[in-house]
Amino acid sequence: MRVVTEETLTLIADLDFLADVYQGLDSAPKTLPCKYFYDEQGSWLFEKITQLKEYYLTHVELDILDHHIEEIASQLGPNAIIIEPGCGAGHKVQKILHAIEQPKAFIPFEISGEMLNHSVNRLSGLFPHLDIQPLEGDFTNEEVVKQIVSETNLENSSNVVFFPGSTIGNFSRPEAADILRNFKRLSGSNGKILLGIDLIKDRDVLIRAYDDADGVTAEFNKNILTRINTELDGNFDVQNGFKHKAIFNEDNSCIEMHLVSCKPQSVTIAGRSFDFESMETIHTESSYKYSIESISSITDEAGLALEKYWCDNKNRFALCLLSV
Repeated sequence: MRVVTEETLTLIADLDFLADVYQGLDSAPKTLPCKYFYDEQGSWLFEKITQLKEYYLTHVELDILDHHIEEIASQLGPNAIIIEPGCGAGHKVQKILHAIEQPKAFIPFEISGEMLNHSVNRLSGLFPHLDIQPLEGDFTNEEVVKQIVSETNLENSSNVVFFPGSTIGNFSRPEAADILRNFKRLSGSNGKILLGIDLIKDRDVLIRAYDDADGVTAEFNKNILTRINTELDGNFDVQNGFKHKAIFNEDNSCIEMHLVSCKPQSVTIAGRSFDFESMETIHTESSYKYSIESISSITDEAGLALEKYWCDNKNRFALCLLSV
């Protein structure tokens, strides 16, 4: 076992990342936080996932926006400040920005600096007169959000927090309530939240969405190991040491993504060793699936009211309008 030296630690740019990885791999069962999927490569791979035929979520949500955009825009109102945590490439928010009357500003809020720059550059070209104010940070962190709200005076304006996709499903129900409380802070006085949720449906459809035939999701899942190797002085055998696995957890109504150890092995990260048995897994992501009733109980807990929701014609996905 190597010793963690001061010299090693000075080479690590993100000690929070290292601490989270240590904590996750020390736990039983082993875990890694899904927020670390999204470096530049991970963000690009996720955008590729959204184009897959198996990954119905993006296509269906865009269809909901296309069919209901006028009503959604009227509910959001004119002169809105639109805040999008985890903005990605900004494909969906374009429809919102085109539809609402005279948006005051757009604030992309992204943990990945590379993806944030990509989003800003892309949307600046599409909306040259729009005031775009990028924020780099972790929207799941209560203290970060409180500081941003204080420094930007967002609490004194009525804002719209746009959180599409099924990202809220990546968090446990208590964590989801905490994140919605963060969004409540970002929305300011009398603000609104437009939230995407994936609805409960056929298990085979869900599994295929998270284990596509082309292996893009597998590459996305394994990329977190590549990132640990690159940024945290790790030595994971990414290609041959671990394989991707997606399962449906019936008790919790969620898809789970795991990385399965293909053999007994030891991995070193910034001087610390972690042992894996053959077939031992690292739980990297959960994606909870909701009914309207179950998401209502979480929004109530967060102090928000579910005003209205829009579904596709097969009830696969919903966009929910929440108010403070």
